[in-house]
Amino acid sequence: MNNRPKLSKILKIITYLTNMVLCVVFLFLGSLPESYNYSVGSVADTDIYASKTFTDSYETEHQAVLARNSVPSIFVRSSDISEKNVKDTTTFFDLTSQIREQKGSAVSTVTDLNTLKSNIYNSLGVDFAGADLSVFLNMSDSTYSYMRDKGISIVELIMEEDVDESEIGKAIEGQIEKFKQSNPFYSSYADSLKNILKVILQPNSIFDSTATNEAADIAYSDVLANPVIVEKGTKILSSGDVVTEHAYNMMVNLELIRDSSFDLIIFLRALLYTLIIALVGFLFTRSFGKKKKREFKIDLLLNITFVLPVAAAFYASRFSGLLAFVLFFTVICATYLGVSESIILSYMNLLIVWPIYYFNIELLFVMGITILVCSTIAGRRDRASSSALIIIIPFLISLSGSLIFNFFHGSTRSEYINSIIYVSISSIFSLVLAIGLTPIYELISNSASPVRLIELSQPGHPLLKRLFFEASGTYQHSIMVSNLADAAADAIGADSLLCKVACYYHDIGKLEDPTYFTENQTDMANPHDSISVMESVRIITSHPEVGIKLARKYRLPEAIIKIIDEHHGTTYPAYFYRKACDEAKANGMEMPSLDNFRYKGHVPSSKESGVVMLADTCEAAIRSMKIDDINKCEEVIRDLVRGKIDQDQLINSGLSFDDIEKIIIAFRQVYAGAMHERIQYPK
Repeated sequence: MNNRPKLSKILKIITYLTNMVLCVVFLFLGSLPESYNYSVGSVADTDIYASKTFTDSYETEHQAVLARNSVPSIFVRSSDISEKNVKDTTTFFDLTSQIREQKGSAVSTVTDLNTLKSNIYNSLGVDFAGADLSVFLNMSDSTYSYMRDKGISIVELIMEEDVDESEIGKAIEGQIEKFKQSNPFYSSYADSLKNILKVILQPNSIFDSTATNEAADIAYSDVLANPVIVEKGTKILSSGDVVTEHAYNMMVNLELIRDSSFDLIIFLRALLYTLIIALVGFLFTRSFGKKKKREFKIDLLLNITFVLPVAAAFYASRFSGLLAFVLFFTVICATYLGVSESIILSYMNLLIVWPIYYFNIELLFVMGITILVCSTIAGRRDRASSSALIIIIPFLISLSGSLIFNFFHGSTRSEYINSIIYVSISSIFSLVLAIGLTPIYELISNSASPVRLIELSQPGHPLLKRLFFEASGTYQHSIMVSNLADAAADAIGADSLLCKVACYYHDIGKLEDPTYFTENQTDMANPHDSISVMESVRIITSHPEVGIKLARKYRLPEAIIKIIDEHHGTTYPAYFYRKACDEAKANGMEMPSLDNFRYKGHVPSSKESGVVMLADTCEAAIRSMKIDDINKCEEVIRDLVRGKIDQDQLINSGLSFDDIEKIIIAFRQVYAGAMHERIQYPK
């Protein structure tokens, strides 16, 4: 017996690990995109579309290089060159003035002209046409003085701006043209001045390589910071197209170019993703699942059910990103574990299949809200929800979610239609399949699901009908015990439905010899008077064992069978023990061993079992004592509970002293309602 819990724990660990391995395998296979054996220059034999939204690194790099190369060269104004141009112009006029002073008022000779040309060349390193120099040597003094001032002023104006090599000539011509318009009498001299300035002046705007390179780098970085995004569904290649380097690069980004070897990167991604979700599930079960002990068969069925939508997604995702069957697991999980666990585990199931559908946001939204509603309806433990309700309401919620998503997403008419069709198929198929397979799950697991418990609570069950007709006192006792257990379980947060239904069946073992139990005896003679004490003890203490046999015959859930086995624990019928002691004392015999009088069951191993034991004990005692005072009733309840604690009957139940106090208060409230005084009606 000691090895059984360890074996069960080992089997559960193996089941969980197997489940995780299967999830990794299906996630890996489902995440593998279709591969093509293409190379640059190959001809595509089919249309290829982007299976996901991705960054086109090839085109982004291409655009970034274009942006960098398109940056114009940056030129900056040089003050030194500007000043040199003004200084050179002034030097030209100074040298010309020297020759003019030497020749006096006479007309310049060839010697004068050559001397000026030589002086200018030695000073400025430039050569001028003789005709232009002759104009400045032979003009009157007043004209020369005016042209000198205007020439230097024009150069200063030009040098105030940034002028490069392509603009220097235009700038000179523009200033000379303005001079002609404002001084028409000097037009004949203006052309010579223009020719002189074109030789002397150099562009004052120089190329700045540092600034140009910085601007190019900024343009390159700006493009990389805003990469080219290719949306999911974009056609990459058409059938018959030649695979260019760009198209090949995009296929690599989409992982469509792959050899037949094992893809370790995708496998590691699937493994890491599954491990993260498994860790969340482990933390959840450690904090929440400890409160509920489940049988191995239920864990096994739930693990299998968890994997089924993942396996189905491997095939269904090829048709649509909305064809998911998570709701199948949701219904089964809510039926066995309740609302809270169903919501958490269903979301985990949805997250596991999500990568197979390329992280479809609509799928996450629609299934997310539907899981909440479906878990709430299917996991209700107060009453059985009809199959139609479990199908219709989640279906309408999923359909509404799809319409809302597409409305805010601004979808086209075809997108609306596709969403409605695939959401309807996935939700209806999942829900109908879950409802249809529920009886098979019940048959295999034989578990105490809410639906099964509600079915067993109906008075028409064969065992309850037998109990009503063959042991009516026990039937009434069971009803009262169920009321007590129901109220107590609610008070401490235990499974009240299980407690209530288990109480209906906890004494079915009394059907074998119903008249040997006090509640079924009428005015007839007590059958115990005609048999020995030990025979009476055998009959009384055997009813849990007989009850277990009947329960197995009628395929009652294991949770109820366990409560039948544990509802008396290892206590003993005190009345018959005292009677045996009295007989032994009267006959001068040795006192009987207490162990021969004990029930053959086990002490309660769950809160529910402990609650049923206390409810059964208190109801039997208070009924036999015919107490009608609520304060006296509470005093008796406390004594009885203390007795169970002293006999170590509750050490494995998980009940705390706070739970015990809440149970006592709940029992008192039930008896307060049962013992209230009624109005005396007139005869």
